[in-house]
Amino acid sequence: MNDRKHLKLRHNTWYFQKRVPKALKPLYPDTDIIEKSLETGDIREARQRRDIILGQLRQREHLLRRENEPRRKFLQYVDELRQVARDRYVGPDVEWNEVLHPENVNKVDDPEYIEAYKTVTQGKTDSEKYGVTLKETLAHLINTSEREQLHTVDTRNRFKKTVKLFLFFLNHEDMRLSEISRNDVFRYIEHCREKQSGATVHGHISRLKMIWKYGYERAWVKGDNPFESHRINTTKGREKKEPLTPDELKRLLEAMRDQGESMQLLTMMCLYTGSRIGDIASIRNERVFYEDDVLMMDLAVSGSGKTEAATRRIPVPRKCVDRVLRMKEESEAAGSTFLFHELVSINSRGRLAYKATKIFSAIKRRYVSDKRSKGSHSFRVMMATALQRANVSELEAAYLLGHSRKGLTMSYGYYSRGYDAKRLQEAQDRAIAVIDEMLGKESDSATIPAQHAEAV
Repeated sequence: MNDRKHLKLRHNTWYFQKRVPKALKPLYPDTDIIEKSLETGDIREARQRRDIILGQLRQREHLLRRENEPRRKFLQYVDELRQVARDRYVGPDVEWNEVLHPENVNKVDDPEYIEAYKTVTQGKTDSEKYGVTLKETLAHLINTSEREQLHTVDTRNRFKKTVKLFLFFLNHEDMRLSEISRNDVFRYIEHCREKQSGATVHGHISRLKMIWKYGYERAWVKGDNPFESHRINTTKGREKKEPLTPDELKRLLEAMRDQGESMQLLTMMCLYTGSRIGDIASIRNERVFYEDDVLMMDLAVSGSGKTEAATRRIPVPRKCVDRVLRMKEESEAAGSTFLFHELVSINSRGRLAYKATKIFSAIKRRYVSDKRSKGSHSFRVMMATALQRANVSELEAAYLLGHSRKGLTMSYGYYSRGYDAKRLQEAQDRAIAVIDEMLGKESDSATIPAQHAEAV
């Protein structure tokens, strides 16, 4: 018998391939095909391992249906009973709760109906027994965040990703908040720490803690927060971002000469502003304009930045002005709303800088260093250092870099609308002079010297 269903031979190794069952789609949201190496070239062993995987998938489907059915039934009963309860009766002089009592409708053996009946007669909308789930709480939190503008778009997406990863680890499509135990959380932390940094794991747990707290504040769950008080070392194994050396920076700029003008200009603007690639790549044409004879640009508008402080208005570096204006004309002529229209490429997570980041990373690894501590974020380290050496005030430096200013001063951080354009440009010029000095360039020049002109 030639039984090779769900099997594919590739380089003398058998692989399991199967379309994701509809019932399991929530566990595999980013793919339509489940693929797994069976780590054998023997067809008989491959069949045995395939059958084991198929059995596991069937068991997972069964568990998902069984664990979610009670909650769905309960909510359906609640909706039906609340609809009747609005009229308060089902016939002349007959109260609805008498007619629809579990004993009168043969539901004494239906726990979901009994709980729904108790819930509605008590004037409630939910029950702890069939309580609100993690995904439901997340949806409420996201809606509140959007309405009150509490988080950036990226932060909301991080909440969604965190919940997806946590539920996938526990092999659940969803689960009630009251079912989550500290042991579940501890096992999840231990699992994540095998491959992720402490800071990344801490971020996941912090977001899950916030979601649980959100449900607690609305009386959807009781007891202690299972995501609270977990000790996670966020510094062990963490590489601190390093600045590029003068030689590394020169090699990077030299390599950029082979790229298009958009990539060259984006690199130089990141270097001279210390901004993240995503903030620069997502600049819109309408957000580039003159203010007090200074060409300004709005970064990370509409909550697209990594943090709230990332949203800011800073000067376009003097040495980039002519090229930015020319690129703005080209972009508008091409019918695009983005300044770097040739680089904008939105991926599944909505990142505008996906293409630019891939190009930059490939060049950095080939011509500069394969160290993770050195990359586009090195520009932020270098600009922060340059601002300090240029004696720029910490408040101005924090604003130019898009760092939080809340801890620096309450008056400025809460009430101030920011610095005027000329003052920001003067501070930026002083920092750029420090960077140019490192490169051996003329700091007072309004244009880039000939040996680097093509690199912009």
